Amino acid sequence: MKKIQIPLMKKFKKTALVIVCAVALAAMPPVSRVSATSIQDAKDSKNEAEGNKKEAQGVLDGLEEKQNKLISDVEALDKQVSDIQTQITAKEEEEDKLNTEIDETKKNLAAAQVEEDNQYAAMMKRIQYLYENGEVEYIDTLMSSASFTDMLNKSEYVEQISSYDQKQLNALIDTRQKIQEYETTLETDLKEVESVKADLETQKSNLDVAINEKNQKIAEYSQDIDAQKSLVEKYQKEMDAADAQIAEIQRKLAEQQAAQQQSSGGSGSTTPQYYTPSGGSFMWPATQGSRISSYFGPRTSPTAGASSNHKGIDIPCPTGSDVVASAAGTVVISQYSSSAGYYIMIDHGNGISTVYMHNSQLVVGVGQTVEQGQVIAKAGSTGYSTGSHCHFGVMINGTYVNPLDYL
Repeated sequence: MKKIQIPLMKKFKKTALVIVCAVALAAMPPVSRVSATSIQDAKDSKNEAEGNKKEAQGVLDGLEEKQNKLISDVEALDKQVSDIQTQITAKEEEEDKLNTEIDETKKNLAAAQVEEDNQYAAMMKRIQYLYENGEVEYIDTLMSSASFTDMLNKSEYVEQISSYDQKQLNALIDTRQKIQEYETTLETDLKEVESVKADLETQKSNLDVAINEKNQKIAEYSQDIDAQKSLVEKYQKEMDAADAQIAEIQRKLAEQQAAQQQSSGGSGSTTPQYYTPSGGSFMWPATQGSRISSYFGPRTSPTAGASSNHKGIDIPCPTGSDVVASAAGTVVISQYSSSAGYYIMIDHGNGISTVYMHNSQLVVGVGQTVEQGQVIAKAGSTGYSTGSHCHFGVMINGTYVNPLDYL
């Protein structure tokens, strides 16, 4: 915002006018108690709280972002754990099935072993019997033959019995060996399943540890987030308090303005004069008016209710013509008053403020920042006024001064 310098009072003022103005100002209410400076202080407090809130909100957003990432990580890990648990369950079922098959195979193997042992024992008994009684029995068998052919048949029969025993034994041995091989295969498969299951359980255990660590960190973030939320709420309350203070100051300023301008009234001068800006820090506020119909200071009241001690200057201009900000600043009042009509007050800092009264329309609102020359209202004749014009006033620390000293 451009810093506005307060110029020296123009030397051409008449001594009598100065004395009259001094007496009039001394009789005015002590409005400097509530000024644009007070509003600026409240705004500074609000800006500080707003900055603190923004910083705290930034920290809060960062914490929540990190916490949300951890929560997403935990959800992903939980899914992995669920998938691994499904695999573990499948391996456990496979393990149970293999154990059942192994148990059944062991039973089959035991039965085959018993059958093999029995066959072997029976064969050994026959061999022993043939060994002990072989020649006599064998000769008797041959001698009892009815013919040579019968003898050959009996001899072949004896040999067949011996061969059959051997074949049966060999078949049982082969069966037992196959069962043993199958059992070995099952046990190998079981060991592989148990190994895979053990690996899966290790993975699940590691994931559980990671999940617990992340959940602990999430809990820590929750504490930090709660603390930051408390800070954000604290600074928001400070901002709300500052807004309330600003509103109260604006209300008091409005009351003071209304009291001082109870009859600031319209263009009552019967001798219109034209004014050329002197090149001061302030811009001429009326874009379609260059003459002054009523000057600052004592005057004859132009209409009922209008003041005889004018607190600004009146610039006649067409209704609806643009009224612009005389200098950059912040709008602190934008409202209607029965005496001032639709009017605006702008805070320019350093205790300086300007007022624009009797407008037909307000273009900007309270709290809005405006630039020098920006349209803020449309000229009119609202409030105590005798015609369309722009009443322009300048206040220093709440006290009205002659606007011509700044234009």
